Amino acid sequence: MARKLAASGFTETDAEELAHTVIATRESAEPAAQVARSTTPPDLAGRHLARLLASYH
Repeated sequence: MARKLAASGFTETDAEELAHTVIATRESAEPAAQVARSTTPPDLAGRHLARLLASYH
């Protein structure tokens, strides 16, 4: 994840930190989706992660 972010123009530091944030957020959304029996948690996580990543450019 960090390599892909760096390859797309993020600094190495931002890429490393954002990769951890993306992975942690997605991993948290999966069990939340199972408990809620809904795709809403990962949908919301993805939407907000996209906004976060876009804010760097």
